[in-house]
Amino acid sequence: MKKQTVFFYIGIMLFLVSCKIAPKAIQYGTDVCHSCQMTIVEKTHAAEIVTKKGRAYKYDAIECMLQDLDKRDINTVELFLVTDYLKPTVLINAKEATFLISKEIKSPMGANLSAFANKEAITASGEQFNWEEINHHIN
Repeated sequence: MKKQTVFFYIGIMLFLVSCKIAPKAIQYGTDVCHSCQMTIVEKTHAAEIVTKKGRAYKYDAIECMLQDLDKRDINTVELFLVTDYLKPTVLINAKEATFLISKEIKSPMGANLSAFANKEAITASGEQFNWEEINHHIN
């Protein structure tokens, strides 16, 4: 096989791998919130969006992600992800999560907002929301 052909196929493979639309791991203590520029430290409240082009934007709190959505065309977003409060570092589909605003659970930006994969697992008292409701409540 000619060198040019090999380089062509290597280039195509790299392009396909680099455009993968998937969550990007959050590097706690290193990554910075796209909205407020704070270092992402708390593993129970981080959030992330991934665009249709595969670019990930990371947030230190769900409320930062929600407020940032006002500044962007959400039609370009492929994934809306939030951390399951009961499974720190595990990102779940925000559209399927149950959100809780509770004074019992503090969040980094002070909205006391957390997300849960399983509604029945919520033990703290507070106001519960689905994806659409929390978007309207925060924004």
